[in-house]
Amino acid sequence: MLTTSRSVRRTARFVLVGMLLLLPVTVFISMQGWRESRLVTLEEEGRNKLELYRSNLQGAIKEHEYLPITLASDRRIIALAEMDHPTAADTSEVNRYLEKLAADSGASDIYFMNNNGDTIAASNWNSKASFIGRNFGFRPYFKQAMAGNTGHYFAFGITSNVPGYYISHPVLINGRDIAGVMVVKTHLETLVKRWARGGESVLVEDENGIVIISSHPEWRFRDLRGLPDGQRSDVMKSLKYGDYPLTPMPVTKGDWPQDGVMSTIELAAIAPENPANIETIPEDDRPADDGTTAPPAQRGTENIRPSVAGFPEPSAETRQKTDPVSPSITRYLTIGSTLPRQGWRIFLLTDKTVLDQSILAVAFIAGAIHIIIMGSIFTMLQRRRAMLEQLEIRDWSQRELEHQVKLRTADLMDTNVRLAEEIAERQRTEDALRTAQAELIQAGKLAALGQMSAGIAHEINQPLTAIRSYADNARQFFARGQTEPVERNLGRIAELTERMGRITNHLKTFARRPEYDSGPVELAHAMQKAIDLVRETGRIGNAVIHFVRPDATLRVIAEETQLEQVFVNLLTNAADASRDQDDARIDLGVTSQNDRVLVTVRDNGSGISDQTMHQLFDPFFTTKPFGDGLGLGLSICYGILRSFGGTIRAENQPGPDGGACFTVELRNADKTASSPLGRNGSTQQAAGAKTPDDTNGFQKADAQLSRDRTDGPPDE
Repeated sequence: MLTTSRSVRRTARFVLVGMLLLLPVTVFISMQGWRESRLVTLEEEGRNKLELYRSNLQGAIKEHEYLPITLASDRRIIALAEMDHPTAADTSEVNRYLEKLAADSGASDIYFMNNNGDTIAASNWNSKASFIGRNFGFRPYFKQAMAGNTGHYFAFGITSNVPGYYISHPVLINGRDIAGVMVVKTHLETLVKRWARGGESVLVEDENGIVIISSHPEWRFRDLRGLPDGQRSDVMKSLKYGDYPLTPMPVTKGDWPQDGVMSTIELAAIAPENPANIETIPEDDRPADDGTTAPPAQRGTENIRPSVAGFPEPSAETRQKTDPVSPSITRYLTIGSTLPRQGWRIFLLTDKTVLDQSILAVAFIAGAIHIIIMGSIFTMLQRRRAMLEQLEIRDWSQRELEHQVKLRTADLMDTNVRLAEEIAERQRTEDALRTAQAELIQAGKLAALGQMSAGIAHEINQPLTAIRSYADNARQFFARGQTEPVERNLGRIAELTERMGRITNHLKTFARRPEYDSGPVELAHAMQKAIDLVRETGRIGNAVIHFVRPDATLRVIAEETQLEQVFVNLLTNAADASRDQDDARIDLGVTSQNDRVLVTVRDNGSGISDQTMHQLFDPFFTTKPFGDGLGLGLSICYGILRSFGGTIRAENQPGPDGGACFTVELRNADKTASSPLGRNGSTQQAAGAKTPDDTNGFQKADAQLSRDRTDGPPDE
């Protein structure tokens, strides 16, 4: 593909991938931007609507606010207030006047009380629930007026159990003395029904946090804030809210906002709640507030029909049409405002589903626009790629024809130069190879000779030390005339010289692998001989050896002399490691596991450092002082055990005593096939088969030890 075409296609792919990756970002930014913008708009609209509802509510309250103030100055009311004990004839004219005034003004009730709270005259004087003679002195609006103020109070009428708003004003005689209170009660149910028909969610809470007005009937007279138990009891006794149980508002999430601030609140769907014993008298739809707590039997019982917060119960057909099918939980955007005079708060709740749907619509539109733009850009890039590809093909064809002639001529010259350089390079490589081979052969000879000499010196050193010790002891026993110990020491010297002879045989078999036969060896006998040897030579020092002799029938696959040498090396190392301890101790243990026998050699020395753990079985590595060891003991032990088909590993002991632990793993002779085994622990070759010559003897053995070593402690 042409360079320009590849570049344009790569650019088109990058643009496509980039636009796809930016699609969620575009949708998210669009949703967030629209959400913020829409929230500002909804908040501004909410404030405006809330102000209209607030003005509407205040207008409904102020509609009759002038009546008690005006009537308090009426000469007939003042004259009635100046009488100590007015008769029915004295109040007759005032009753008819108040009745006509209530009918003309639309007020629910108008009545006059003396300064004791007794009702003297009332607009409902001719009804069954007349206020005349009733005492309402306990009502807050009466107390406010007696204090010289205009009273405002919302409560249920005790007789009819229909809510209403009470406005009171003091009646003065002589211009200064309070002789009674003029009260006008107006019900707000017309306002409530008008709000319900408006289709918006509005509610008003009073000073106790109880919803008294709402466009949703099921919300009325519910506890919005959560009354304390003591206050709830007092409120229920006062019958301010009739028989409603003041059930809490089902707020599942969110808090009611402060004035002018919009917040989100979640409400659970609830069914309209009928209070107990709510009754409405058709002949007198105006609630009769008699200020008593008379039982329901004393109230009007004729033509009673139930109501919900002042709303008559709808018929089944109407309820089927009007009851909304709402989800279990509805989220509202809520904004509130305060009515300072009454101490009420009004809230406007807007269903958040409208906002969420508009946000999803904007997200869909933004995504569609993004995809259209992305497709347009990609199409333009594809067209540009096709055009550039055609131009580049034409230019490339012209340049290629001119360039081919130059290339063919230059290729011949370059080929000749490369051939000459390759010939010279091969000659230099052959010379370097011959030199490297000669040096490698010489180095291999020197390494084999050095390792062989060091190994033989290390192996002979221990028998020589033991021979010297046995000879010195024999001389002392001879001087004392003790012939039996002398013979025993001379016998051991003979055994050691025989061992040295076998070791020196390595020199004779340097050009060919020696063949030692491995077979069943009594483990307890080999271990006891190794313990006796280190004790006789004095290498054990002040260490105490704890050895529980195993069963004499326990046998392992090994070569006895070499197995003894392994245990001598391990005991010597353990003694050297614990020489600085006051209670130097060496523990020997033997356990059997399936077809394996485990021998552990533990000391209470300082243990092995992490830095030297991985070099433990390397030849010529030692932690002993210079001249005190060659670093070949553990390496040789490792090679010997490998030849028996066994292993050796090392670790530090846990606990306060510390120290190192070497574990020798050998094959159990009683649970292993009885076929003859060679030095490497494998079955000998068939009769007549020859073992291949190994011209590097010790060199290959040590190299194998270095390759097969496992992590463990250093030569102690």
